[in-house]
Amino acid sequence: MNPFSLVPVFKDYLWGGTKLRTQFNKRTDMSPLAESWELAAHPDGDCRIADGPFAGVALSQFLRQFPESMGSGRAAEGELPVLIKLIDAREPLSIQVHPDDGYAMRMEGSAGKTEMWYVLDREPGAFLYCGFERDVSREELARRIEDGTVTDVLRKMSVEPGDVFFMEAGTVHAIGAGIVIAEIQQNSNTTYRVFDYGRRGPDGKERPLHVAKALDVAKRGPACMEPPGSGVPVALPGGKLRRLARCAYFSAELLDLSGVCEYPTDGTTFVSILCINGSGVLTEQGWRLEVEKGRSVFVPARKGSVVLEGNGAFLLTTVPENGA
Repeated sequence: MNPFSLVPVFKDYLWGGTKLRTQFNKRTDMSPLAESWELAAHPDGDCRIADGPFAGVALSQFLRQFPESMGSGRAAEGELPVLIKLIDAREPLSIQVHPDDGYAMRMEGSAGKTEMWYVLDREPGAFLYCGFERDVSREELARRIEDGTVTDVLRKMSVEPGDVFFMEAGTVHAIGAGIVIAEIQQNSNTTYRVFDYGRRGPDGKERPLHVAKALDVAKRGPACMEPPGSGVPVALPGGKLRRLARCAYFSAELLDLSGVCEYPTDGTTFVSILCINGSGVLTEQGWRLEVEKGRSVFVPARKGSVVLEGNGAFLLTTVPENGA
């Protein structure tokens, strides 16, 4: 089964901007354009297949019909384990936190949300929040949420293109204004807002907070700044490969392509390819698929390799077998 590209799902959250259209070739009139879900088979957003014999089919439908395309370790579960997005934060996102699997399953009936951010662009002086500067008590956190001073105790991090941030479930965090990122996360859309600067939604009302649940799940101390499983670049014929993070839910790598490169596959996982700069061509026995900046490709699980030719940067996401 050949790889295929995906039609993304667009979201117009009030903090979004225009850079996904101008920098990543997203064709939509939606404004603002906050998120582009590049690999998604979720009730809140389901990509469609863009080309090949299954063009027009929802990704979730394809995966139900061909669960083996997710890999030997995931076929029995019947659900895509990850969700991949491009995010343009023209304004800051809310201060928020995501639950772990146990709490999310009890309270929401869904998976938790651990995620990773890869910074693609930023305005001068842009920053984000990640965990706390020091340990805080539940009582102090509740008080600071109430009086609007929670950002005073959050760790503020300046960002540059190429930075990687790993947000384990329970980490209080926020993407700041002027940042464009690629996000790789568990297949969940559960977010508990802690603080939202008093902003109002399209209905004129302040957006709801989820303080009680946030207090239940928040890790009230400094966050680990080193992404788990990260590594140094490894030279390959036709490029360099660097692991950005690896956890029980996903493994993310950055391929800097400068020629013809073979990426080995063992059949235990699909491969998601997201072009973040430049372009390339997937080739296979006379078959070709162009992959330009902003395009997302799903490579069904199979043994062998993925051959990519061109010049550019690509995020490669796989899923460890059995959470290893």
